[in-house]
Amino acid sequence: MPSKFRPIGAALLALLLNVFSSPAFAAPLEAEGVASIPDGGLARARQVAIRDALEQLGLRSGARVDVAAGASTGGKTFESSRVQPTADFERYTVLREWQTGALLHVRIAVKEEDARPRGSVHLGYKKKIVVTPFHVRRSPQLDDVDDVAIRLPQELLRRMAASGKFLGKESAYVISPGLSGPSADTAAVRRLASMYESQFVVSGEIIDAGNFEQPAYYGLIKKDARRIELAFYVHDGLTGVLLARRTALVEQVGERRVGRDKPFGSASFAATLFGGAILRALDEGIAAISADIGALPFMAKVVQVQGERIFIDAGSTASAAPGDQLVIYRLDPRQQVHGADPRVPLGTLEAPVGTLSIVQVQPGFAIGTVTPPAAARQVSAGDMVRFDVAVMPGR
Repeated sequence: MPSKFRPIGAALLALLLNVFSSPAFAAPLEAEGVASIPDGGLARARQVAIRDALEQLGLRSGARVDVAAGASTGGKTFESSRVQPTADFERYTVLREWQTGALLHVRIAVKEEDARPRGSVHLGYKKKIVVTPFHVRRSPQLDDVDDVAIRLPQELLRRMAASGKFLGKESAYVISPGLSGPSADTAAVRRLASMYESQFVVSGEIIDAGNFEQPAYYGLIKKDARRIELAFYVHDGLTGVLLARRTALVEQVGERRVGRDKPFGSASFAATLFGGAILRALDEGIAAISADIGALPFMAKVVQVQGERIFIDAGSTASAAPGDQLVIYRLDPRQQVHGADPRVPLGTLEAPVGTLSIVQVQPGFAIGTVTPPAAARQVSAGDMVRFDVAVMPGR
């Protein structure tokens, strides 16, 4: 005869198993972070070490891996890659802290249930751009718009930076357009890009802002109208060559004047019919050139070499992170490639030197080491590092 206590015992056993297998009783996750201690900078080193440990724990909870196309030289292949955690931990406990020489070690613990999805995991590198004042073909047409040659590119820069994909600077220098529109002065473009430490130079023209009469009601009457036609030019800062040329045209029927009392890009400016038309044309151009630039590789420049440590001019503000790997390229200015016009180079031959592994990041720069280590002797300021378009995104 079955015992009447057996069902109760089975239920109790199931309850105990469920309790002890609950995530609330899961063992904490631990990781050890390491950071170098600068002179008098123990607090700073502690922050860096804790961030290193949190990054490791985030990777354990899942990661996104991007691997870019490899470059090879002398039988060696170099690949760019970046690994990004898919989770963050807002709370942690410091278990132990100790020093070994000039290094600070910090061991922390977190609870797995405290993991939070990392919102920025899919963000790519932010590319540096410099925007110049726009050329106005017919200045009298725009006497009702406040300082449009400067204010329009400033608004372009603000909107592109707000997208989270670009780091922008404003130039006080104009690149004079050529007869066909974009400047053919590649040397001026290169100087400007170097001056503002930018990968791309964006310039443009206001081609037309004229009034006209537009037929309406099957041509029975005519209505006052005005058009705005903008041209946008994207130049490569390294070679000075034109990469993209885009135009935007918007026509607006109705009130044709804006008024210089309305600051460019302000709510009062946008509320006017023609002011709104200008901003729509601007957004159309921004969408086009953002797509053009977005399809191109991210590049940064080597600015210092200190033994085995390589400094580049891209840091956390550009979304660089410890663990990222970029290929270092040496450019040979003696081997420029020309097309039909011998005065305008298409580019410069380059050779991969090694792989830069980023180990430390500051807002404006990052420090890395080179693989193979012997290649560090071949790296010098002015060399480029690049993350090519990813061909194998992690899942």
